[in-house]
Amino acid sequence: MSVSYTGLLKQRNYRLLFSGQVLSQLGDAIYEVGIVWLVYQMTGSPAALGWLVLCQTVPFLVLGLIAGAYVDRWDRRLTMIVTDVLRGVAVLYLMVRYLTGGLTVWEVCLVAAVLTSARSFFHPSLRAILPQMLPRDQLLLANSLSESAKRICKVGGMLLGGALMAAERADLMLVINTASFFLSLWTVWKIALPSAELTSPAPVRATIFQDIRSAGLEIGRTKSVLFAIVLSSLGLIASAGLIKIGLPLLAGEGDVYGLLMACFSVGMFASAALIKRLSKLSILTLVALGWLLYGVAFGALAFTPPLVFACLLIGLTGFAHFLTDIPVTTIIQQKMPLHRMSACQSIWATASFGAESLGVAVAGPLLGFFTVTSGFALAGGILVGLGLFPLIKFRSRGQNKLDRRSLAE
Repeated sequence: MSVSYTGLLKQRNYRLLFSGQVLSQLGDAIYEVGIVWLVYQMTGSPAALGWLVLCQTVPFLVLGLIAGAYVDRWDRRLTMIVTDVLRGVAVLYLMVRYLTGGLTVWEVCLVAAVLTSARSFFHPSLRAILPQMLPRDQLLLANSLSESAKRICKVGGMLLGGALMAAERADLMLVINTASFFLSLWTVWKIALPSAELTSPAPVRATIFQDIRSAGLEIGRTKSVLFAIVLSSLGLIASAGLIKIGLPLLAGEGDVYGLLMACFSVGMFASAALIKRLSKLSILTLVALGWLLYGVAFGALAFTPPLVFACLLIGLTGFAHFLTDIPVTTIIQQKMPLHRMSACQSIWATASFGAESLGVAVAGPLLGFFTVTSGFALAGGILVGLGLFPLIKFRSRGQNKLDRRSLAE
């Protein structure tokens, strides 16, 4: 991989896509914090916040798999434009209703469902359009840069969103998010792919579920992709609950937990900074190494180390988290044919979401039976095993060893 982050941004199409998504992610992060505070200010009810979260989650459970299959039948660039219009108009509606004093919590929940539904179609389009504008050996670095920017925008946006709500400027929060969608739309509109590459339609079949089945079979035939998805799904089941439930219990105090999560973010940024050197390893090796590091960190946390050492260990888990996520998206982009790309990405997103949700659901009851330190020790052992298995079983074939099948097939 000879290209650098600077080299990536010199490519017009990627620069447009990247800048639009940075703006959109910043607006989303501001909105994510602001809308929760707005609903609570409107109702004073925790139950209303529960309805909001439900409306943000259920559409993905319904549309997660089928959205990607539909996107494979459509012009992906046009799909991104339409979904940005839909999201921008939806938040604009909230802003108008808020300014006129008629906004209700049910309207906020309805818009939340619309935003999640549109995102279910936007993200598979985004992940599938990257291989149409970049060589395969640049995809890992491009995904890493995009994810790093996303994390930075999320942290900065949440801080700004909290500040805006503290200043009672919900109107400005809504204006910023509305503008971010229309700016994202403009950057996607300006992308100039050759007309033959704007879409890669799949042959129309009897049902959309046959397309999903075909995408699943495509993953099953490509063992490296299947193994990466299964490995990361199992890892998420073992780790997600400990990060979301076990870590706050281990920290004991809110300020300590905040410090640990800051270290987690620092670890992810460090991983992004080193990804060019790490890309000399095969994708499967990166994923396996990520879960191995996760397991080592979890095992060490089981001994309740001093705070400084705990911060280093959590930073290591952040470093590992980046390796267990971005490479899976990349290997799908590299090895799946374009006419199945969005459906395959949706299968991975659904598997990831389901595994993370299951991990959190299982961790709660388990931590009721075991101590938190025992939970970290158990999860650490499982993750070390997950990491060691592929490292022992498979030989690294190099990052750029690809399937014989062409992206154009």
